[in-house]
Amino acid sequence: RELIMCKLITVDIGSFNIKTSSKGIIGQNRFYKDNFTETFGLDYVKIDNDTYIAGGDFDKEFIKCKKNIQVPLFYALAKSDIGESAEINLILHLPASQISNKSFLIDMLQNKTFEYVVNGKEYKTTFKKVGVLKEGWTSFYSLKKRNEGLIGIIDIGGRTTDCFTFEDGKLRNEKSINIGMLNIFNDIADRLIANGENRTVEEIHTLLTNDIIYIGDYKDILEKYSNKIINDLKLSIPNIKDFKIYLTGGGANYLIDIFKANGFKVELMSNSLNSNCEGSYNIGKAKGL
Repeated sequence: RELIMCKLITVDIGSFNIKTSSKGIIGQNRFYKDNFTETFGLDYVKIDNDTYIAGGDFDKEFIKCKKNIQVPLFYALAKSDIGESAEINLILHLPASQISNKSFLIDMLQNKTFEYVVNGKEYKTTFKKVGVLKEGWTSFYSLKKRNEGLIGIIDIGGRTTDCFTFEDGKLRNEKSINIGMLNIFNDIADRLIANGENRTVEEIHTLLTNDIIYIGDYKDILEKYSNKIINDLKLSIPNIKDFKIYLTGGGANYLIDIFKANGFKVELMSNSLNSNCEGSYNIGKAKGL
């Protein structure tokens, strides 16, 4: 009874973006600790006596559980209007290759209450039930039709690419590959630096989004990493091209043409940036959370 009364929210804390089931896309996962800067007009999170300001560098740590999870989580919850004092059931996500670390996140949050400040507003949040599900696998449950034929999900994130295949709604294969869009953005930044520009990995997405640079100029970099992903998938799932593939995640738009050129039956998920949150929300709802 108590769990049903709690609000369910799902949060996808990616290496690049933060997403939630409540408000859709929240923003980039970049925060730096600064206890001295005037915070007026800035996006910031304050936990205990430490202040974290939105911006700075991406956290390049590969193992998600070693990142500072609380800062982007509390920021996302505040942006999702959960309320100043709330009890919630929470679902988080990890790459399939890291799912064995889920107990770390559960132990950190479940049945605990946290007080924090986001942009000057005080929050008190109690996490009643905390679940951790596999990135990409949850995207399957955002599909309206998922019990017919051979379906594959390829989730291209910031640090990993996760693939799951299903037959008539039942899981057949899963594979996690340690390649993501930050590898591609890093190579693009290196090329710009070699050409005399002072660029960082953090700038590349902004430059591409605003048409300051064009992804077509870096086709060789896209193909370099796409081919690594594709070859790994072919080795692990020999019949991968039999499946109708849905691409999702932050890299889906960038790599879909290369998958098509390699003979994949592939299409972009309509909710590609938020499919993990939508799918895990459907799972949580079905479980009465």
